[in-house]
Amino acid sequence: SHHEVMERIEDTKKSLEKFPATVRVAANRKESEKYWAIRRESFNLLRHKVRGKHTAPFVDDIIVRPEFLPEFLPKLYTILDRYQLLYTIAGHVGNGNFHIIPLMDLRQKSEREKIPRVSKEVYKLVLHYGGSLSAEHNDGLIRGPYLQQMYGRKVFAMFVQVKKIFDPQGIFNPRKKTGANLRYAMAHIRKDEP
Repeated sequence: SHHEVMERIEDTKKSLEKFPATVRVAANRKESEKYWAIRRESFNLLRHKVRGKHTAPFVDDIIVRPEFLPEFLPKLYTILDRYQLLYTIAGHVGNGNFHIIPLMDLRQKSEREKIPRVSKEVYKLVLHYGGSLSAEHNDGLIRGPYLQQMYGRKVFAMFVQVKKIFDPQGIFNPRKKTGANLRYAMAHIRKDEP
């Protein structure tokens, strides 16, 4: 009901009072649509203003429990900024799921070389806070080299066994999830012109 929604909004506002944040509540559908448009289009606005760079979604689906965000986010920004990445972050702060999308000139070897270094540092930070490397999207090739670290040897070995049961010849999505070492994953990153 409307009353329940308003109660939840007030509870949320109270719980956020300890943080330096401004809370705005959309008063009507038109205002709500405005905020959704900003969220949807923020990345496109950035992408269209930057020439010569591609999206490079390699740390694009991390998740950390929301109570750790005040500690986690500044450390995340420090890592991304140390590598001088131009990036946008969108996601779902309520559950701690973030989509980090750097814009990079992947024709440049120096840019491609940042990918495994940034991945290693970001994933180490995520795992330090008990998070996951993938929340909504899946593991795929680019996260493959880090999955044993996240799941542990025992669970990862089960992934390998299940893959062999359903794909004994390794022809369906070869090396995804269980067979993607860093070299193989990096070989599949686009290097073409923007």
